[in-house]
Amino acid sequence: MNPATTEHRRAGIRRPAPLLAVAGVLALILAAPPATGREDALPVEITADHAEMDERAGTGTYTGDVIVVRGDATLEADRVIVHMRERRPYEIEAHGEPARLESPDPETGEMRIAEGLRIDYFLDEERVILTERARVITAAEDARGQRITYDLERDVIRAERGDTDDERVHIRLQPREDDP
Repeated sequence: MNPATTEHRRAGIRRPAPLLAVAGVLALILAAPPATGREDALPVEITADHAEMDERAGTGTYTGDVIVVRGDATLEADRVIVHMRERRPYEIEAHGEPARLESPDPETGEMRIAEGLRIDYFLDEERVILTERARVITAAEDARGQRITYDLERDVIRAERGDTDDERVHIRLQPREDDP
């Protein structure tokens, strides 16, 4: 996966029968009414080269150029595990070189980018935890650390250092364009 671009790669279309069955089960899961009754519950759409659903364990594992879309947010990774309760996704675990989440700021519409070798996206909380080579880029700052917790709803970044001196937190603050 190329972290410098968000352009989605499209491979030749192959639809083996087992994959169609998995896609059908996933469509039923995502079409179910929200368990919380909240009107703001958004569906999760996933495309990948391979998919495996384990209903008993409440997980779906997707590999190969995985693209996850939820509302305005897009997550790209090499491997994604979706955790579900009562057939509703509540957490997405993504792994990549790096995995990348893009979402617009709800107030400004400017794109926010979060990257890490692992991203844990807690859907109900609108919070992500980035680990290993973690980075968040917004219009106001560029934050790097070994672990970053990013509250997407409140736009709050909490960065933590690693164990060595070269793994310290690094923040670059961008001046506003209207500043003199």
